[in-house]
Amino acid sequence: MSVSQPVRSDRHPAAPGRAAPAASARRAGAPVSRTRVALPVSLVAFAVAALGSGGREIWFDESVSWLTTTLAWPDLRHLLGNMDLTHALYYLALRGWTALAGDSTLALRFPSIVGTAVAAGALTLLGAKLYDGTVGVTAGLLFVAIPSVSRYGQEARSYAWVVALTVLATLALVGALDRPSWPRWVRYGGCLLALTCLHAVAATVLAAHALLVGSAVRPGGARRARWAWALTVLVVAVAAAPLLYAASRQADQVSWIIRDRAALARFPRELFGSLPVAVTFAGTGLLGVAVLWRRRRALLLPLLVWAVAPPVCCYLSHPLVHLFLARFVLFTLPAWALLAAVGIAVPVAALRRALPAGGPAAVLGAAVLAVAGVGLPGQVEARRSPVPGEADYRAAAAVIDRRYEPGDGIAYSGWRGWSAPLPMAYQLRTAPRDVFLAVPPGRSGGFWAIDCVDPAPCLGDVRRIWLVVGGAGDPYEGIPPARAELLRREFAVTGTDRFVGVALVLLVRRPGP
Repeated sequence: MSVSQPVRSDRHPAAPGRAAPAASARRAGAPVSRTRVALPVSLVAFAVAALGSGGREIWFDESVSWLTTTLAWPDLRHLLGNMDLTHALYYLALRGWTALAGDSTLALRFPSIVGTAVAAGALTLLGAKLYDGTVGVTAGLLFVAIPSVSRYGQEARSYAWVVALTVLATLALVGALDRPSWPRWVRYGGCLLALTCLHAVAATVLAAHALLVGSAVRPGGARRARWAWALTVLVVAVAAAPLLYAASRQADQVSWIIRDRAALARFPRELFGSLPVAVTFAGTGLLGVAVLWRRRRALLLPLLVWAVAPPVCCYLSHPLVHLFLARFVLFTLPAWALLAAVGIAVPVAALRRALPAGGPAAVLGAAVLAVAGVGLPGQVEARRSPVPGEADYRAAAAVIDRRYEPGDGIAYSGWRGWSAPLPMAYQLRTAPRDVFLAVPPGRSGGFWAIDCVDPAPCLGDVRRIWLVVGGAGDPYEGIPPARAELLRREFAVTGTDRFVGVALVLLVRRPGP
């Protein structure tokens, strides 16, 4: 796409979502075709997100998503009544998808890959509406170049669709402000309701939406537009209130999230998936701020609030709610991409007379590739397996699969009832019997298992036990004393295999009368 004519600064900048984008497109030539602009960017995003998505081992949170697809409906209701209600909409959608596509690693992650493609395409359209087609394409490609977009675009969690719905809701709002009609407001309300139910933190984007509405000055229509927006938001708030209230009663689930200097220092790297990429977007974003200040001031504050306000809100509200986590505010990345796109594309367009034919497009393409190059190490890291900080359960499960004998059992040391059983259960599917299990995860009302009170009857006459151990010390150290004594007395260690973050100890029953 050729670089379009930059919009001239004037005393009364056009409101976002109104005539200025169309006028800009007309000055550049033919009006921008939505399919021609958005579809190629969506396909690039799909390809990048899909690259390596089946190779990285799923981690604990993804195994939780898988668990919800296996539970009977009463057990799922019991689980959501205790925790993770904020992800209920995603879990329900994933259940429907896996019923058709199965539960392979790629199948579990495929909806997120599609969500990333939708987000990139919608962002391209949004940039074209708010500024021009070149800024839209640049924003979409810059968004794809962010390593964390790939990381969460190939993860069986809701974050990719949270980002997609944030962009879709903003795009729907701009369309409703440009050409008001009740179907357009209903479309905006539907996107906003799905977004709020999918992840309540994303509702903070309403601050940016309010500024967009306030700046969309249309003679004789500003008051009607503001009332329509307020009514839409009110209806969404009433509809989402029961779910949000019930989810707020599960706030202890995120009480582990801390807000200290170390967390603050890590935040840019975790948000963008790479510190160099975070610095690059901060620099180009500041340049975009300067360009918007001169050329499209009405658009500046909404984008800044979208990019900055949600993490600031999460940080300041930490004493009340523990939400200062980078993946909770991934929906701010499209705003950063838009600011960076303005900061790159508009100065390049200003050089069009000094460059030969096709020169601006080449320079702009080189700039996007340079940003992608900065993020290349982060892209590699996003596909690293296992996820940093997680154990290599897949390798441990492969050993059990290879050496399994009928009647084998499995037990856990160091993780009883928490992080190891779910990933191991996913890797093994038809796993050896958990010899000390009384109530499995999910049916217990949480992600943990409930053990037998008396270990000896549960153990039965099993001859071999695969003991999954977290740590390099005594394999019995993480087991309750009575159970550890039983295993020491009845079983002998016959082999140990060590992997990243996990060891696999084979226990064989001692000969007896």
